[in-house]
Amino acid sequence: MLHSKIIQKIALCLIIFVTHLAVAKEHIMSPLPVPEQEIVDIEIKKCSKSCLNKLYESEQFFSFASHYRSTKDKSLNERYKAVVEELGINAFIPLFDSSNGLKVALMIPQKNVGRYSVTSADAILAYLIAHGDNFSFKVFDTQNEEIKNLVAGYNKIHEEEFDLIVGILTPKGLENLLQNVNITTPLFIPTINEKQAMKFAPNKNVYFGGIDYESQVNMMVTLAEQKKNAIISFNDDGMIGKMIGAIVQSRAGNVRQEIIDSKKSTNFAPIIAKYRQGIRNSMVMLNTSVIKSGLIIPQMGNARAMPSVFLSTQINYNPSLLTLMPKEDAKKLFVVSAISPIHTRLLLFNEILSADLQYDWVNYATALSLDIFLTQGSKANQRFFSESLQGNQVIYHNRFYGVKDSHFIPVKLK
Repeated sequence: MLHSKIIQKIALCLIIFVTHLAVAKEHIMSPLPVPEQEIVDIEIKKCSKSCLNKLYESEQFFSFASHYRSTKDKSLNERYKAVVEELGINAFIPLFDSSNGLKVALMIPQKNVGRYSVTSADAILAYLIAHGDNFSFKVFDTQNEEIKNLVAGYNKIHEEEFDLIVGILTPKGLENLLQNVNITTPLFIPTINEKQAMKFAPNKNVYFGGIDYESQVNMMVTLAEQKKNAIISFNDDGMIGKMIGAIVQSRAGNVRQEIIDSKKSTNFAPIIAKYRQGIRNSMVMLNTSVIKSGLIIPQMGNARAMPSVFLSTQINYNPSLLTLMPKEDAKKLFVVSAISPIHTRLLLFNEILSADLQYDWVNYATALSLDIFLTQGSKANQRFFSESLQGNQVIYHNRFYGVKDSHFIPVKLK
């Protein structure tokens, strides 16, 4: 049942976009046996050591770098390092020749990440099909984030010689994996920011695509300081809400905070009464889920206890929130988002596969990881994203979004 929806989507894309898949290999969406499609890869010739040396000696450095694979040959390794420095390429990201076929593995603990077991696969397919490269894709479901399952999953991927692993993991899962495995295959973690990884961040083969909530909070606090507004922070009782609340507390000097559970969000009158005095000259930060935010804002509007503005981070960049509140209340909502406009071609496949790259930052970061890996060091490969790596962390372009005609639009707040 889990993968039937994905298989149907793949079939649809194969029918509609068969001309774009003329060099595709196979799409394996589950460790369980599923129907496969296989088309012969016409680029079967590999570049041997002598071939690599000839490319280097003839100064065909981009070709040399694109064909290079990890080897025990010290001479070739030294030449590769020299090429990387000369071309100004991030040495930690292996260059990849897409004509030979990219092998992508999705490592996912289904019981821990729920719906992302489907949507992350959709995001990867949307990108690979839109980019038009020859590829092979397989899902490795570790079920949970127990050490033995993560280690077994990684070892299986490594044995099958995949070029790239996308791991949808929590910080605890990442810790379990990195404490017990020497990562040699490039591993992108779309769900975690480098700051959350702490002591595990320096691993040269592990890359992070998580949102920098600290940067987003800084934008909101700076706005409040410029407007000389006080800050009231309503924080979810979950892990993310508490984390963002702690960032607000450390960044803002004078802030009043309240933990909002489901009961409080449903009956918000006592909270309104508690904070009514001075609320009109305050900015309310909603570090709460979409559902809770959708309950809080209308209740404050009905009680005529509206702040200067409502502010939120990436967690509320979701069009569903706009359906939960009156239009007049939505005019006061401003959200910081790291998601940039989607490339037209990628957007087409995104809509067909229902990957939701426009609003779901995990799916956005998942597709972005492939874009960085596939296009590193190549001027020929088209990029669909503008973000890049700084060290091992994706650097996003955070901006404020307001609401117009029930849609989020970028705005400049002064």
